[in-house]
Amino acid sequence: MNHQTTSSSRTTGLVKAALVAALYVVLTVMVAPIAYGALQMRVSEILNYLGLYNRRYIYAVTLGVFIANIFSSAGAVDMVIGTASTFVFLWLGRWAGDKFVALNKGRLKRDPMIYKYVIMLISFVLQMLPIAYMLVYILQFEEAFWVTYLYLALSEAIIMAVGAFIMYPISKRINFYE
Repeated sequence: MNHQTTSSSRTTGLVKAALVAALYVVLTVMVAPIAYGALQMRVSEILNYLGLYNRRYIYAVTLGVFIANIFSSAGAVDMVIGTASTFVFLWLGRWAGDKFVALNKGRLKRDPMIYKYVIMLISFVLQMLPIAYMLVYILQFEEAFWVTYLYLALSEAIIMAVGAFIMYPISKRINFYE
């Protein structure tokens, strides 16, 4: 019986991860004209917050990025750099959020998850550095590096900030830890 429960929970976890990956792809492709390039407004980026709740979602979002980037005009380059940087910065945001909360235990005046959300937002603003590098130096975009980074960072900050006001209340109703 215990084996069946473990197998069932693994299957459930795999299905949840597959759904998040698919949702990332659909939300990205749905806004394709503004999801790729120097100004990226990927609604799907709000799913990055799921990585704070369960590691499975780090892998799920990373897979979603990989598949969504198949449709990018940058092709294989975006599939590699975009996917790798997403994976690294999801882990970095999760780790930094956990460390911040642990170091400030008992001193935080708000829900610790709010601080983790802010740290994940900062992590993904920083994640635009390798994306800007890819666009300017590998794909030869016309804009200067810092201008490209500014556009990317600003668009990512807007999406992630708006996304926080969507995902955080949802997380109070749906247990993303499971």
